[in-house]
Amino acid sequence: TSEFCDEHVLEDITTSAVQEFFESDEIRQPPYEQASLEQREQYLKEFYNKFSELTGYSNNLHFREGMEANNLGAFNPATKQIELNADLLLENDPQTVMETIMHESRHAYQDFAINNPEQVSVEKETLNLWEYNFKNYIRPEFDFEAYVSQPVEADANDFSERMFSE
Repeated sequence: TSEFCDEHVLEDITTSAVQEFFESDEIRQPPYEQASLEQREQYLKEFYNKFSELTGYSNNLHFREGMEANNLGAFNPATKQIELNADLLLENDPQTVMETIMHESRHAYQDFAINNPEQVSVEKETLNLWEYNFKNYIRPEFDFEAYVSQPVEADANDFSERMFSE
């Protein structure tokens, strides 16, 4: 069992992890842009582990070869695993992959919150909405606009954009 996970604490730790990632890159050898794909993967897993431990789902981030180009990543509630498109490591600018990590980790947090309501600072109505949405999830290939606007996706998009811009 992990400790209580206050949403504001999670946000603070996540934004500081983003800041630390870029500050470290100024002294990191090699820096992200010059790093091999394996080194980039390691840098990003370290970034993820800094804030994911709060939800007890750390060490569950994997990069997968052969995912469709339009599929950046996914969180699997059954296995608690986050899979990211390995092609994201090819980009010299880490913003997209970092936002995808934060987006998918938000789904992990949503799942954790639903399953451990006493350990989070999320309102019951929100938890009920997320739970209903996960059970009635709209896939992007079925209806992209409905997919983007469903509660768990809107929340994850908002979270990742906010954490990166702050």
